[in-house]
Amino acid sequence: MNKNIARTIADTLTWARIFSVLPITLLAWYNLRWWVFGVYIAAALTDLLDGMFARRGAPPRSDVDLDGIADLIFSFATLLWFWMLIPGFVSTYWLPYVPIFVLLEIYMMNVRLRHQRYGIPHLRFGRFAMALFFFLLPVVILWGDVPWFVHGVLIIGVASKLQLSWAFWNRRAA
Repeated sequence: MNKNIARTIADTLTWARIFSVLPITLLAWYNLRWWVFGVYIAAALTDLLDGMFARRGAPPRSDVDLDGIADLIFSFATLLWFWMLIPGFVSTYWLPYVPIFVLLEIYMMNVRLRHQRYGIPHLRFGRFAMALFFFLLPVVILWGDVPWFVHGVLIIGVASKLQLSWAFWNRRAA
């Protein structure tokens, strides 16, 4: 496959994930859980597919981490959809996870802006944590609130953000 075509496909899939936030939010607003489930799965699969094409494609045309931005938007939107679809979910699992996520993400956004020359590493554990996080909403829609699974996913997510922060700090210090 032509490297430029692969890059174009990867970027298109990433933009599709970003734009999918709007229809999923509307579906969640009207409490159409099964539609949310289907569109959410399709949008989450774009994360897998864009990575496959990006690894085969030409380097990005800019230094902007479009996939990271898409993941951030989709992750925060997922929390919104939990709030809209699952009564009591956010209040049950708010502490300590969401404040830690927000603080670490603010830190990493600051780092991305101030130290662009270092780039943000894409770590395997982070990819695993993001994939697991994308399974969280479908699992809760299918089987309801499964506390051990929810806590496990959120703990892995926090650990992933901590690892990313640590990896960047070490890269910068070297």
